[in-house]
Amino acid sequence: MLFSLKKFISFFLMPLSLSMILFLVGLYFLFSKSYKKAKLFLSVSFLWLFLISYSPFSNALIKPLENEYKAYLDVDSSIEYVLVLGSGHNTNKEISPHSQLSSSALMRLTEGIRILKKLDNGKLIVSGYGGDDETPHAIISKEVAVSMGIDEKNILTQEEVKDTFEEAQYVKKIVGDKTFILVTSAYHMPRAMKLFKQNGLNAIAAPTDFLQENPSVYTREPNATELRKTQVAMHEYIGILWASILEKYRFYVN
Repeated sequence: MLFSLKKFISFFLMPLSLSMILFLVGLYFLFSKSYKKAKLFLSVSFLWLFLISYSPFSNALIKPLENEYKAYLDVDSSIEYVLVLGSGHNTNKEISPHSQLSSSALMRLTEGIRILKKLDNGKLIVSGYGGDDETPHAIISKEVAVSMGIDEKNILTQEEVKDTFEEAQYVKKIVGDKTFILVTSAYHMPRAMKLFKQNGLNAIAAPTDFLQENPSVYTREPNATELRKTQVAMHEYIGILWASILEKYRFYVN
């Protein structure tokens, strides 16, 4: 119930959705012959779309998220568990498991395996359900990890979790009070750490998949890459707000 509600609300708050809503309202006024209002809404719609697709804007949004945690380079070899959070896939038996993972998922998994290989006796935890896909994300991630030389016995899967909140709840059953390494995209790490701390977990942040660019290489024209970056950043800010609401809700319930 909460998962569906979160998805429904966040859809209407996303930058691209707002642009489309403004555009549709503008069309409504245009066909209603309210030309001043139509001009206003259509103009704001196009200006907003330009802004959210412009690299200085998208990078300004994502920078605070990605700068909160540094890359985990000095690995503590005594830690037992590495948890890699899922990030989407597309099952296709005609291509390799690597190619079935999204670019973010593959980067997260690669970083998790890099860290795992530095541990004395480490275990890899991969998570994610299938959604509308026939195969759980965790299973595809496991197949890729095995193909990259990780012993199947050292891989644990969480195949039913739908989001970061559920991942935190499930992993607690495995790691308990032990310190573990949490791998996810840099922009997603602040929200993930907030949720894991709320659940009493001791996680070490190991961010990867950094999206922000140096200002010297900003693209001048709006483009789909920057639009996606803005979408990703806003998704995280909404998620952080949602996590704060859940925390207060649980406090009042208790």
